[in-house]
Amino acid sequence: RLTQKHPLLGTAVAMLRKALALVGLGLVASQEFGDEKTLEMNKLISSFVNEDSFQYYAVTIPSTSSAIKIKLIPSYGDPDAYLSFTSPEPDDLTATWVMDDVGAEEQVIKRDAVDFCTGEPCMLHISVYGYDESEYMVGVFDASSTTLKIESECAPGCKQDMIADGVCQPACKNSACYDDGGDCEEQNCAPGCDEGWVGDEYCDEACFVEACNWDGGDCSENSGCNTGCLPEYINDGECDSECNVAACSFDGDDCFHGATECYGEADGSDYRGAKNSTKSGKECQAWDAQFPQQHTRTHLNYPSGGLGGHNYCRNPDGETAPWCYTVDMELRWEYCNVAQPWQHCKQNEIPRAVQVAGGKMCLMPTQPPSGPLPTFEAKCGNGENHGDICSRECCNAAKAAAAFCANDEQHFGRYQEYKMKVAFSQLKFNCTSCDAFSDFFSNAETILQMGGGSKMIRFADSVGFKVLVAAFLIMLIM
Repeated sequence: RLTQKHPLLGTAVAMLRKALALVGLGLVASQEFGDEKTLEMNKLISSFVNEDSFQYYAVTIPSTSSAIKIKLIPSYGDPDAYLSFTSPEPDDLTATWVMDDVGAEEQVIKRDAVDFCTGEPCMLHISVYGYDESEYMVGVFDASSTTLKIESECAPGCKQDMIADGVCQPACKNSACYDDGGDCEEQNCAPGCDEGWVGDEYCDEACFVEACNWDGGDCSENSGCNTGCLPEYINDGECDSECNVAACSFDGDDCFHGATECYGEADGSDYRGAKNSTKSGKECQAWDAQFPQQHTRTHLNYPSGGLGGHNYCRNPDGETAPWCYTVDMELRWEYCNVAQPWQHCKQNEIPRAVQVAGGKMCLMPTQPPSGPLPTFEAKCGNGENHGDICSRECCNAAKAAAAFCANDEQHFGRYQEYKMKVAFSQLKFNCTSCDAFSDFFSNAETILQMGGGSKMIRFADSVGFKVLVAAFLIMLIM
């Protein structure tokens, strides 16, 4: 009778029953992490990481280094790296820099970058995550005396971006270029796309290219519009450079094509125009690029700032006017010469940023469905993958869904049930830094502390069951 009177309580009881079944199978447990391994400067090491798992490293940076270069070179698979000077064992939520491209990667970080060496001894923390099962080489090098050009040659005729690109390059088949990252040993249809992944009924981003027959239909029944542009990337609220082409309709509404120069805020925070040069005429660097300027002003860190795969002037962080990073090595950033607020607005015109925010619904009946709720479900996944559930994209999507779904009567039940599933999974994986679930985590901590002396808590001695009980009680409170 109580569950009939309170539908959310019925949902909570159903989730409790499902969770009890998981406990019986021994599947609910806290995530345990290994210790950081010590890396030596100027030395590559080889290692292996399982799918959806981490390897952790730490390296001491000499006080004489004015810049460092991190190298991540896969032999096979698709490893990503998370970097931080402030957070040991960084993940997608706590890292300052992320290396998540396919193939060999380099990240140059200068001493004047944000959070570089906040104290002495200066320690860089690195987490290598296996998006897929991966074998790789990783190392940190002193880059003080180099020109800091990412595409410098490791051998005559072999640039760094040619290593582990899926093509055997004879000029790179030497020790200085890490034997072309294994490209000459095994030929794949694309970098990071291993034999057997195409047509295996699992969507592999690395295989979603024309050369791999668009992953054999694993990601979509239709062919892709451009390499790297998965169907769910279009109209997902983020401007993706891979989709920002005519063949992909310029990523739908995500990249602000067709937006005017109209904006209304005094600081230009709602400017979504196409100005892409500074006051002195310098060309703007794309916001999703990290060369020549390394930075943290990305869509992941500022999801409502209008950033992403374009180089239009923006003000995501509270400056006095729209600005951008420049492609000039000698000038890091500069303000842009945009018009005054409302100067270029037609009568009754509403700035694009306001239109987007005001016209967005929790779930929009497009094909496929779009909006904050489908994006939330896509970014956080089924709750079983650490890389999805503990990602910054999942956290940002949760915040957006909260803004548009909390008062949506039609879709609130679906949203609330999925929200609790994600919160429960984050608690299980011990990634509790997303402030979209701060009340949930706070209540969980309080309940576990309050129940420390009860018979139930003494009986429920496993961490997994404590998390389960806490999650159930929090659902009743919330």
